[in-house]
Amino acid sequence: MEKVSTAVQLLDEAKADIIRSRDNLGKNAKQLKAVRRQLTHIIKMVCPEPIGKLWDNDQYSLVCRVDATYCQPSITFYVAGLDSFKDDRLVSMLWYLSTLDGEREAKSEDYAQILNRAYRFQFDGFNIRVDATVKSDSPLCRKVVVGSKTEVVNEYKIVCD
Repeated sequence: MEKVSTAVQLLDEAKADIIRSRDNLGKNAKQLKAVRRQLTHIIKMVCPEPIGKLWDNDQYSLVCRVDATYCQPSITFYVAGLDSFKDDRLVSMLWYLSTLDGEREAKSEDYAQILNRAYRFQFDGFNIRVDATVKSDSPLCRKVVVGSKTEVVNEYKIVCD
């Protein structure tokens, strides 16, 4: 049996990786097609047209993004320029998503440094994330220092003899 060179092995592995990626993208496209009607309905109800600009935190904005490239289909609604997380528009959106096909709790995670809270909903066949950001000059919400930490980070340089 003839030994295959390292170069040929590397090229064969790269080709196999491309084929796996193509197959995964095909699978993801099928998943997206399977839930397209549900996602279309949700987007039309929550964000039929974008309001404002993505990442504009000076005034209220609502922008939607759909992704299915490397994962299960997901919708992310970016809501910014809120005075608080009790804003009626946000509360209504969260209620709608939590009661869409029964009762479900959103998992949430705070990113206090940027006054952001991410709400996550898991559905059968897709995920929804609501990424909510409060205005930095909000009269109702603010960042509060709850502690501090000092971190030692080593710096290096290369020394050769």
